Amino acid sequence: MIGPSQADTMNFIITLIGTFGFTGFFPIAPATFACFVFVLIYYLVPGGHWLVHPVVALVTLVISVPISTRLERRFGHDAGRIVIDEVVGMQIILVAASPTLAGIILAFFLFRFFDIVKVFPAGRSQKLPRGYGVVTDDVIAGIYSRIALIILAMIFPGIGEFL
Repeated sequence: MIGPSQADTMNFIITLIGTFGFTGFFPIAPATFACFVFVLIYYLVPGGHWLVHPVVALVTLVISVPISTRLERRFGHDAGRIVIDEVVGMQIILVAASPTLAGIILAFFLFRFFDIVKVFPAGRSQKLPRGYGVVTDDVIAGIYSRIALIILAMIFPGIGEFL
């Protein structure tokens, strides 16, 4: 049985991960802010590319649903504070890619566009139960963004490689 201090520690860790280092508590557009912080770490922090290592991306995807489910119980359905789903979407775009700074900026804006617009079936996927509904629309937005970047990179090779 988990004691009170262990439960507090577990809740802290789940909140830390699910809010991407508490960026989900940013008062204005927390999802956009979390994506912005992700991109800054990816581009500016030495070794920041570990965020999109295939193993890290897979682990993040796998844990994102149960973490989102747990945080929904605490903060409400698809609460803005839950931003691990944005992290998963950004990882899908950048995993195994070689973007330039222009490509990274474009990835950020395309992902925010597809995440906000909810192109079919993203909007419908939000009705999935528990954390699946939280994460799936961002997975779809990440896939749409990646496809758009693959096409754009063929036209504008200066943005990098996304294949």
